[in-house]
Amino acid sequence: MLVWKIAFRNLFRQKSRSLLCGSSICGAFILFSISLGFSDGTYGTIIRMLTENHSGHVQIHRKGFLDNPSLHRHFRLNEELEQSLREYEEVESWTARIHSAALIFGERKSGFARVTGLDPEHEEQVTSLSRKLESGKLFKDSTTQEILLGAKLRNLLQVEVGEEVVLLGQGADGSIANDIFTVAGILKADAEMRDGNRAYLPLKTAQKYFSLGNRVHEIALHLREDGYAREQSVLLQQQMPNDNLDVQPWQVVEEAFYKAMAADMEGNWITQVVILFIVSLLILITVLMNTLERQHEFAVLLAVGTSPGFIFRGIVLEMTLLGFFSVLVGLLPAFALNWYFSQNGIVMEPAMEYGGMIFDQIRSEPTPGSLIIPAFAAVLTAFLVSLYPAFKAARSVPVEIMNRP
Repeated sequence: MLVWKIAFRNLFRQKSRSLLCGSSICGAFILFSISLGFSDGTYGTIIRMLTENHSGHVQIHRKGFLDNPSLHRHFRLNEELEQSLREYEEVESWTARIHSAALIFGERKSGFARVTGLDPEHEEQVTSLSRKLESGKLFKDSTTQEILLGAKLRNLLQVEVGEEVVLLGQGADGSIANDIFTVAGILKADAEMRDGNRAYLPLKTAQKYFSLGNRVHEIALHLREDGYAREQSVLLQQQMPNDNLDVQPWQVVEEAFYKAMAADMEGNWITQVVILFIVSLLILITVLMNTLERQHEFAVLLAVGTSPGFIFRGIVLEMTLLGFFSVLVGLLPAFALNWYFSQNGIVMEPAMEYGGMIFDQIRSEPTPGSLIIPAFAAVLTAFLVSLYPAFKAARSVPVEIMNRP
């Protein structure tokens, strides 16, 4: 207990010295917390943009569809499957889709289109389809002869809202699919994610066009808790009425994107480690100054018979406590700054593109990790950097120190 009493007393005996060293640790903690907050906020925004605007949190397909997407890898959307989705409490909303490809012809130009059939009402609940519109409107219902075009496809075909386009493709029964559709709306460029040349048809119209009946290729689910997609996909798989159905979280559905983001996150942690190393050097310099100023004090203690181990423990404990108190002081401003930047963000000019998504603003995200990790790192750093000065002070020779001017 004596070493604790002395450590506490030394903290308040030289208030200016403790304030200088504590300010360095507190400032380092706040900066590290803000850095992690922006990192969590950026990746959180990326995940939300992907899941809430495109993929959903979980998707259901026929087995093998993700490995080899095909018009013929479909399944029936029957009442039993719909009922199982409605009864599952963690599913907030869901939408069915079909996917295929077709040639598309405008009055002046032609091209290749990735065609998606969707239910406008259900899709709005999962991906907020109306927010993606640049001009025009959504489908009137699921059976209308209307089409939505992505901005890239609109630019390629040189068509506008109200004009007609022709789709030429293949039906699931081997027949030739062709029909005329009126352009109802144009989607924004960033709504197409990584795949360009997107065209969207009403679900029932697309099913009729591709001769699919009541069959679909995909069901996208929006969960109540977006952080448990993997766990919920496993539970949903167990409740599927059809053994041929495959339930996968967005991390598997968008595997290439997820791996690229994970690699980027690993690189970001390297940056965070470099920042922490620089912070450690700053704290080390402050602690060394603190110890050197008190070398005569330590020499006197050694001269009167104090053991080197006691001095070593006292210095380490003192700096660890200082780091702990500095973190406590910095918790409120660190959280406040992270919260402020989560509400206001920082505008980026020009905007940055990542994985087909446009970022014009970066925001922080005040997660528990953005406070706990920097707090632990700051206290641990204060402990580690105090070891060398403490060892040096404990091993000093009193006569040599006391004879110095």
